[in-house]
Amino acid sequence: MGTLAERLKIAREKLGLSQQQLAELVGVSQQAIGKIEGGVTLQPRNLKVIAEKLSVSAHWLQFGELDSNGQKTTFVIKEWEETQQDQSIFTEIPILDVELAAGNGCMAEIVESEESTFPFRKDDLRSSGVFADNARIVKINGSSLYPVLKNGDLVAVDLSKKKPIRDGDLYAVRDGVLLRVKVLINRPDGGVILRSFNKEEYPDEVLTLKESFERITVIGRVFWSSRSW
Repeated sequence: MGTLAERLKIAREKLGLSQQQLAELVGVSQQAIGKIEGGVTLQPRNLKVIAEKLSVSAHWLQFGELDSNGQKTTFVIKEWEETQQDQSIFTEIPILDVELAAGNGCMAEIVESEESTFPFRKDDLRSSGVFADNARIVKINGSSLYPVLKNGDLVAVDLSKKKPIRDGDLYAVRDGVLLRVKVLINRPDGGVILRSFNKEEYPDEVLTLKESFERITVIGRVFWSSRSW
């Protein structure tokens, strides 16, 4: 049945609860519930508590697999934080509470606080040439990277890969007071081209050396995405 976000909303509305009421029962903020229903939080830490308050199973809520029509069962599913992870295989990458706009940008004064973490295989990081300490995950906001990336997708950024710019790679940048994700291409005069995959709605932005120096600060290179379907 759809996604975690859809199942949570269905179960909540079936009991006649608002997001605020459910949040109070679980002991979290309304924004936390809103982020799950909005598809932002994909692996909530308190999934079992939420399921208990909604009188459904955590297994159904997370995966949508039917077990007595989603009612409580004796089946126990452990959350990532409760399992014994093999630290030689996995590491956890911070998910920042900040949106990087794939479009015209969003204001950069957003506080870049750590919202949660995402489990990454160390082998995958090594194959990408990324050290865990340099990796951060943020959410895409906008449609300029469609159809490669959609609004709400997560991307991982390597903060150590700022220069030199590799033509055609995807980068997180600060453009003045905006945060953006764009394909970057070097120009012969030292300037840069900001390119979107959705070229019909977002044509190339060609910046001179002076304009790029005044406007653009490269945050890091994108090396992974969640790519929702």
